[in-house]
Amino acid sequence: MNVCRIAIGLLLCALSLLCSAASELHCVWEIHGKHNTVFLLGSIHVLRAQDYPLAPALQNAYENAKGLVMEINLGELDEAALQTDMLSAALLPDGMTLPQVMGRERYAHASELARAVGVDLSTFDQFAPWFAAEAISQTQLSQLGFEPQQGIEMYFLGRAQHDHKSIAGLETAHDQIALFKALSLDAQADYLVSSLSQAHDLPREVGAMVHAWQRGDSAWFEQEMHSEFGSDPALCDSLLTARNRKWLPKIEALLDADANYLVIVGTGHLVGPNSVIDLLRKAGISATQR
Repeated sequence: MNVCRIAIGLLLCALSLLCSAASELHCVWEIHGKHNTVFLLGSIHVLRAQDYPLAPALQNAYENAKGLVMEINLGELDEAALQTDMLSAALLPDGMTLPQVMGRERYAHASELARAVGVDLSTFDQFAPWFAAEAISQTQLSQLGFEPQQGIEMYFLGRAQHDHKSIAGLETAHDQIALFKALSLDAQADYLVSSLSQAHDLPREVGAMVHAWQRGDSAWFEQEMHSEFGSDPALCDSLLTARNRKWLPKIEALLDADANYLVIVGTGHLVGPNSVIDLLRKAGISATQR
């Protein structure tokens, strides 16, 4: 992250603190059908135990919903099948290695960046670049105390299972794995280098992200999405925009029900141009942040 980006981020944080003091917003939006309400909750997929309890606004959204809808239905995951699918997608074809995929100079640069955060990139020489990037990021997050088991989805999944609420997914785990596998190896290599370039800033960045999420600071997330994907529209479309469009009819269909629903997706899907919120508004469905 450059100095300009840091300055902008700090300015947005300062402004949002003033706004939050007055409005007490959260990363949850409401849309209304004729007979029901659908709550759209922006998630952080990994959190720490210390980030709980959640704000009352989030708890109220869950309590007022009859059913839970997430990106994928975590309650139906077949872990053995998922591991097989993941390994199949993560491994490079026979005879191909990460140094070959990345090229000598780019691999050397990536190795240097990885060493700076205590990772030996050669550990991943048989794996696709996207998998190396995700595995390294997850290891870093785990070292900081952030775990998927503490994430918003797992928290509300546990509650929904206990309360016998309906649980559904907008897509499958296979769909998510296929997103990365569909990227060209060159695009994956760039993604790995970009991820490693930001690895040193991860502790500060993830702390700022949690702070912004707790304040409902959608402007901060929109700025981060622009910084992350602004220079790579194709990656943005693959990982965000195309999925938002795919989810939209399923979310709109919930508005025809009599019961309320809580939909949980990554916060990045709910902010900025072509987000779920933006697409809903373009379809004539207003969304109110709470």
